[in-house]
Amino acid sequence: MAVTKTTSITEFGGKLIIDFDADNSYENNVTGETSGTLYLVEVDNTANSDSSAYLRIIDRASANASNDVPTWMFVAAPGAKASYVMPEGQAYSAGLSIWCTSNNAKDNATSPSNDVTVRIVAS
Repeated sequence: MAVTKTTSITEFGGKLIIDFDADNSYENNVTGETSGTLYLVEVDNTANSDSSAYLRIIDRASANASNDVPTWMFVAAPGAKASYVMPEGQAYSAGLSIWCTSNNAKDNATSPSNDVTVRIVAS
């Protein structure tokens, strides 16, 4: 598992979660909390020049990508980095579980060819 969580005291969000190799492996409850607010998501797909990366986040303590519909999905174009900011935040009530695929189809479970780095700021 290549996920790190940093806890700090800020007005914006108290947790920075970084997954350095986001793929179709489920990273369950990355915040370690059962509820909170999602403020920022960054998907760095610069290592994949031929395909997009789709970060899937579900408001649940654990995920099974083949059966789950994500609560949120964020895309980074081929060879690009995308940042999504939610100033008011998006509340979650069960925990945040994440996984990343190379296609936006609901049942897609194919990992991106190369590492995708994901950064999340949440409370």
